[in-house]
Amino acid sequence: MPSAIRFAALWLLTSAGACLAADAAPPAASAATPAATYAPIAMEAGVWDVAVAFFDTSTGAPTGHAHGRQVNTLLKNGHWIVNDLSVYGADGKTVEFQGHGTWGWDPVARQYVDTWVDTNDGALRIDHGFWVAAQQTMYWSAQQPDGDGHMVTYRMTETFAPRARTLEFFQIALQSGRQIKLAEMKFTRQD
Repeated sequence: MPSAIRFAALWLLTSAGACLAADAAPPAASAATPAATYAPIAMEAGVWDVAVAFFDTSTGAPTGHAHGRQVNTLLKNGHWIVNDLSVYGADGKTVEFQGHGTWGWDPVARQYVDTWVDTNDGALRIDHGFWVAAQQTMYWSAQQPDGDGHMVTYRMTETFAPRARTLEFFQIALQSGRQIKLAEMKFTRQD
């Protein structure tokens, strides 16, 4: 085999191997993540009692209340947390609503992300958020299919205080863009 052909064959095999190795590697974070990025995740860890208030979508007046419990498990590396929420019926014992989520800092996307499913939704909700440390507040937004071919936009704010936090949940009206408060959840740390 002429040396030029051997060289070309060797170059081709080496290049193909390098490409395959590069494709097999997981994406890496573009820079080291500051430790403070994980602070809001750790603040949510633990067992929480929750008081839920629901609101009329037309008038904004409260329409009902419920109570429940949320157990939030911080993963060992402190980068992700698993949320399990149960809201009880009028008897205070029967679980009427359940929700499950996982959220944390995505070092590749360089943003907070959350996935959420619950017994009221027909589809997985994916939230994207940002943390404002000076306000001790996490801001989230999401779009979720409504089953009729529309994407419904939601916004959530979660404000942290020592041993307490408040989550407000809003829907954005499809035509007017009006922000409609759906629920407010007040959490009190149990542990």
